[in-house]
Amino acid sequence: MTIQYSNLLKGFIQELDDCYVLMKEKQEGKKLEVEYIFKDMQDKKLDSIKELIDDITQMIEERKKLRDEIFADLDNIALKINNFLTEQKDRLKPEEIVEIKRKVVEIEQSKSQEKLNAWKDISALKKELREHLREFKDKKDGFKMLESMVDL
Repeated sequence: MTIQYSNLLKGFIQELDDCYVLMKEKQEGKKLEVEYIFKDMQDKKLDSIKELIDDITQMIEERKKLRDEIFADLDNIALKINNFLTEQKDRLKPEEIVEIKRKVVEIEQSKSQEKLNAWKDISALKKELREHLREFKDKKDGFKMLESMVDL
């Protein structure tokens, strides 16, 4: 009867086999380099957290860039509307002028809303970044403490 395992289970079984081999080697008197084992564990955990930190940092920069692009677009639209208003002021009815000025005010409101939205987004990303930086530091300190406690 052939038993088929999922890839996750196969990986877990392989890790157990590796641990068994390491324990056997230790029992047989082969000297294990603790630094290598802890360094490998530390690198895997810390690399994962570093990737998250890099991703969040990149997302913060991309959000700032998007905010700046939106501001530039809104400023460009407002400038075009104001130029049109200046050029056509004599030909427009007072109601049309008021409506056009209302559009400019709406654009300014959109800029204010975007400023607030960008601040909220960046603030949330920075909070997440701080959490991952704290986790990174805690794991790094934990591994250092664990290495110092192990005596082979």
